[in-house]
Amino acid sequence: MRPFGYLFVLAAGALAAGPAAFHVNYATYLGGGLDEQAAGIAVDSAGNAYVVGTTSSPDFPLTSTAFGAPSKDNACAFVAKISATGGALVWSICLANSTGAAIALDASGNVYVLTGATITKLTPAADKIVYSKSLGALAAGMAVDAAGNVYAVGSAGEGFATTAGAYQPALAPGTCSATFGVHTSQFPCSDAFVMKLSQNGSVAYATYLGGSGPDQARAVAVDSQGNAWITGDTVSPNFPITRGALGSTFHGEVDLGPLQYGDAFVAKLDPTGGRLLYSTYLGGSAPDAGFAIAVDNAGAAYVAGGTQSTDFPATAAAFQRVYGGGNPIPSFAGDAFVVKFNASGLVVYSTFVGGPQNESATAIAVDPQGNAYVNAYPNTSTQTPITLSVLSADGSAIVNSATVSGWISIDSQGSAYLAGGTRGYLFFPSAGAFQSKFGGGTYDATVVKIDFARPPSAWIANVVNAAGLRSGTPQNYPVFDVSPGEIVTIFGSAFDAGTRVLFDGISAPILFVQSDQINAVVPFGVKGPTTAITLQASGQIFGPGTMDVFDAVPALFTVNGTGRGQAAILNQDGTINSTTNPAARGSVISVFMTGAGRMTPPQQDGSLGPDSPPFPAPVLGAGCSIGQVLYAGAAPGLVAGAIQVNVRIAENVSPGDRVPIVVYIGNYASGLQGDTTVAVR
Repeated sequence: MRPFGYLFVLAAGALAAGPAAFHVNYATYLGGGLDEQAAGIAVDSAGNAYVVGTTSSPDFPLTSTAFGAPSKDNACAFVAKISATGGALVWSICLANSTGAAIALDASGNVYVLTGATITKLTPAADKIVYSKSLGALAAGMAVDAAGNVYAVGSAGEGFATTAGAYQPALAPGTCSATFGVHTSQFPCSDAFVMKLSQNGSVAYATYLGGSGPDQARAVAVDSQGNAWITGDTVSPNFPITRGALGSTFHGEVDLGPLQYGDAFVAKLDPTGGRLLYSTYLGGSAPDAGFAIAVDNAGAAYVAGGTQSTDFPATAAAFQRVYGGGNPIPSFAGDAFVVKFNASGLVVYSTFVGGPQNESATAIAVDPQGNAYVNAYPNTSTQTPITLSVLSADGSAIVNSATVSGWISIDSQGSAYLAGGTRGYLFFPSAGAFQSKFGGGTYDATVVKIDFARPPSAWIANVVNAAGLRSGTPQNYPVFDVSPGEIVTIFGSAFDAGTRVLFDGISAPILFVQSDQINAVVPFGVKGPTTAITLQASGQIFGPGTMDVFDAVPALFTVNGTGRGQAAILNQDGTINSTTNPAARGSVISVFMTGAGRMTPPQQDGSLGPDSPPFPAPVLGAGCSIGQVLYAGAAPGLVAGAIQVNVRIAENVSPGDRVPIVVYIGNYASGLQGDTTVAVR
C-alpha cells in the first residue's frame, strides 16, 4: 500500500501560553551522586540565595560537617548559601537525620530552617546553632518576621501544648476513622495549629485552629504588624469563620477511599494568638486547598492553591474566570488558583490559573509592585514547561512567564529566585555556574535566578519529543535522551528568526521558531552516547548542554497536540480517524510518529520523504500492538524525521472509541499502554 502524506502533524505551532521572555542571571545544579530535593528558598538584601532541601548524597558539596553529613542510608536536611552571581557556594551544612521543609531569614541575617517538627535557628555564617526547638507537632509551613519571631503552622492531634490566652486552647470535638485491613479504628480528628516562637526560641503563643473534621494548615505569612495569615484545607462544617467572610458555609466533604477533601481556608490571627481577626472558607463544591501564602507591604495576603471546583469564586475582572481543569478523580489538582485579600479580608481578585490538564500552585511570592509570582500556568498541557506565571497587581493578566519551576523568592529589585529539581541531563546550567554538571542519581536540586526587567537571554529550559511532548522514553524514565532524526521541541527564552541549534556542532534543521519555542530535527549524524547541544540566538550563545543519545525515542503524533489521546491516524480511505470515523478491523491505517532513529537507505538532514521507492525505513524495524505492520518508513512529502507506519488492524482487536495503540521501533515503545488511542469498529 502506498503511504499517505499527513500534512497537519508537523503544524506544531506554539504550544506555550504566551511569550516567555526573561533574563537568566544564573542557573546551577546543587547536588551529589545520589538524590536531592529542594524544599524552599530565601534571598538576602545582597542577592545571596539560601536553599533548603534533603540529600542522601555522601558527596553533596558541604563546607562543614559540624551538624551532620548525609549517607545513602541516612538523609539529612541541607542548607546552602549561594553567592549573588551563582558562581560560588558561600557555605553549606547538613542537619543530621532530618528532612528540609522550609527556610527563612530575619533582618540580621540569621537563618531559620524547618525540619518536620523542629525549627533550627542558625547564625548568619551557619557556624553555630542558636537554638533547635521541637514544636510538639508536625509543621508544614513557617514564616519569620524582621525581629526574628518565628511562626509555624501544621496539623496537631491530642496533647498539643497550647498557651494561656490562646484563641482555641483545646482540640475541637470530632471523630475520624482509619481502616487497616479488616480493622477500623476511631480517633479524635486533628486540627490545624499556629505557633509563634520568640527570638530565643521560647513559645510566645500556641493555638489550635479547627472544627470537628480534619484540618490542615499548610502555609503562613506574617505582616509588618505581626499578624499571621494562614491557609490550608478543612473538612470541618464548623470551622471557625468570622463575620463578613468571603465564604461562611462549608461546601461539603468529598471522599476517595480513606482520603477526605473539603474546602480551602484563609485565616488571620492577631500578634498575641488570642484573637481571630478574619477567617473564611475558600472554595466550591469539589476539593480545594490553599498551599502557599504571601503578604505585601500593605498587609494584603495572596493565597495560592489547587481546586477542582467549577464554582470556585472567581471575580469578574479576573485573568481566568472559568475553570479549565479536567481531572475526574478527586484531588487538589485541577486548576491552580490565586486569591488576593486586602488587610481587612475583602477580596481584591480571585482567579483560576490553569488549562484542561491537572494543575495546582504550591509557591507564591509578591514583588514591590504587587505582582504575584506563582508556580502555576495557563497552558493546554502539563508537558509545556511554562511553570512560572506573574499575575498583574489587579489579577487581570499574566504579565510575565518563564520556563522555570520551583519554590520562589523575590528580592527588592523584583528578580525571582527559584529552587527546584531536575532529573538526569534535562536541566541546562548557565556559564560560570557554581555546579555545571549533574551530580548523579535521579534528582539534583537546581537554583535559578531570573529577571524580567533586563533584556531576555538565550536559554534552553527543556528538550522534548515533538510528538509525545516528553523527554526520552517512558520505559527508561527518568533518563532524558534524543535519537538521530527525532523531531524535537525545545522550550526556553529569547529565540529569534536567526536561531541555530547545533548537536555536536552539526546544525539541526529548524521547522518552527518563536520567542520561547523551537521545533527542530536532531541530525542523523549524531552518534552518542551523549550529544552536546548549543544554542545561538539573539546574538548570544548558550551551552553546550548534554543529553543522552538512544537508538530510538519513538512517540506518536496526536490530534490534540499533547502527546496523549487520539493518535494522528488516517483511515484506509484517507480520512482522519476519530470516534465519529472509526477504522474497520481488517482495514489498513496510517500512523504518524517521530523518533525512529537511523534509516536505511540514509536520509539527509532537512530533506523530504520521497514519493517513490526506495523509501527509507528504520534500521531497527517496526511493530504495532494492534496489527501487522505493512510499511514503516519516511512519510512521503514530509520532512526527514517524520515517520509513517501502515498497520492492518487485526480482526480480533476489541472495537472501541479509544483502543490503545503502541508502535515499537526495535525494543523501544512509543509510549505506555493507553497513552495514545485509535477508534476501531
